[in-house]
Amino acid sequence: MAKTGDYQRIIGLDFLNICTPRIKRAYEYWDSKRNGRRMPSRADIDPSEIRDLLPGILLIDVAHDPLRLTYRLVGTDEVEARGYDPTGKDVRDHVFAVTPEFGFETYVLAATRGVVSYDQEPWAAPNPRLCEVGSVVMPLSNDDQVVNMLIAFCDYRRTLS
Repeated sequence: MAKTGDYQRIIGLDFLNICTPRIKRAYEYWDSKRNGRRMPSRADIDPSEIRDLLPGILLIDVAHDPLRLTYRLVGTDEVEARGYDPTGKDVRDHVFAVTPEFGFETYVLAATRGVVSYDQEPWAAPNPRLCEVGSVVMPLSNDDQVVNMLIAFCDYRRTLS
């Protein structure tokens, strides 16, 4: 576990004891698609099965040698929180977190080690109506060895502004 200020990263499943019900649901959906493998593939993920989570979903393409992460799909909550849509852009240049370094490292850990990584980041987004409460990044792989995509879910609390 890495902790900086009011935010922390947890690698492994201990986050399930403290995360929001929606983050837990996103993880449980990913876990149900593994079917005995370390990680599911993108083909295993059916958006119609997680419609209520889609506004917080991000898909990130992973290329190796050198490592490059690119936003493939960014949910509407994430676009609203940022104030722009980073689809097609490099994650390193457009990561959205309390600190860019901390946020980018979360994606790198999932992409290079094939682990689930949870960040608890209670902070106000640039859009004053949204406050991020946490996110989970989960690896996807076509061959169950090399991560070729990440699926992330960011949960937001709406404020009364």
